[in-house]
Parts: sequence; structure tokens; C-alpha cells
Amino acid sequence: MTKFSEGDDIVVDFGGLDHRAEVVRHSNGWVLAVIAIDPQWDYGRQSARLVPHSTVCVPEKRVKHAE
Repeated sequence: MTKFSEGDDIVVDFGGLDHRAEVVRHSNGWVLAVIAIDPQWDYGRQSARLVPHSTVCVPEKRVKHAE
């Protein structure tokens, strides 16, 4: 298991697209992160609730360290 720490630069698979992000917290197999959304991407029903930098919670298996 990879450990992510607060402030780490990561890449998050959210809505089927990879996003650059920063870790807020990693706990119990989940990562809370702030992502920069792609304004051209269709996020489905949640599109209207997203702002340019949105906080999301995803399973750790959908997160990797940024290179």
C-alpha cells in the first residue's frame, strides 16, 4: 500500500479522467484531495457542482504520485 501525505502532488482518476491534485488526507483506504477539473470534460450529473478546484474523495487505488 502506498502512503500519501498531506500536500503530496498526486494524479487522481476521477470521473474517468486523470487530474493533477494535492492530498488533503489519506485514511482507511481513501484519499481526500483537491483536484483541478478540466472545464471541457463531461462529469455527468455532478458537473454543475464542481468548481475549478474541487475537493474529492476517491479510493487509494485510483491515486498515484505525480511524476
